[in-house]
Amino acid sequence: MRLPTMFEVRKSIKRFRNDPAWTYRKRDRAYLDTFNHDGYPFSLGPDGLSLRHLMQGSLLGREVSMFHLRALKRSGWAHVAWSYSVAVLPLPCTLQATAFTSRRLMLPGREKRPALPRTPGRFRDLTEIGTHLVHCHSEDVDFAALINTYALERLMHKAQLGWRIEGSRMIGWTDGRKTYENLLSLAEAVASIIDGFPEEAWHWKE
Repeated sequence: MRLPTMFEVRKSIKRFRNDPAWTYRKRDRAYLDTFNHDGYPFSLGPDGLSLRHLMQGSLLGREVSMFHLRALKRSGWAHVAWSYSVAVLPLPCTLQATAFTSRRLMLPGREKRPALPRTPGRFRDLTEIGTHLVHCHSEDVDFAALINTYALERLMHKAQLGWRIEGSRMIGWTDGRKTYENLLSLAEAVASIIDGFPEEAWHWKE
């Protein structure tokens, strides 16, 4: 997929900002701090994070939040800034801490950063689940195996998408500062993944 130019991104921000269906905030540190920064994509900025251009509205009857994330990592005496595009959707209930990441996102060095916060409990790098298309971590191997499908992996690979369950919300992310039309497509992909979870997932270990 061709990366959008900064001009295209800015025009997209203006279109969404001026659309009354969306609530816009240029910065929102308080919202950023509601996430555990020890999991993807926030852990990819160990030396600082900033949130830009938060858009909040609805998608297919769900609340959705979309934003650009700027992640800093120290390199010698300087800082290197990496940009990510993030979409957050609610889940009907709290689920097991789990992260699926397209291997197209696993650039050198990223595997050294935690995909999941260590606070929920022990989790495993699940090399036995899925194919070469995704990288999976979960605190519950059986839960991760239940929700994984080849169709999910193909969708993630095509969209170059990563996602992580944090309590009762799912965080979807990809590389770079995308237009908000692209981010809406990312949110739709995350919604389709949620809708594809089997019924057993919503009653896991009740």
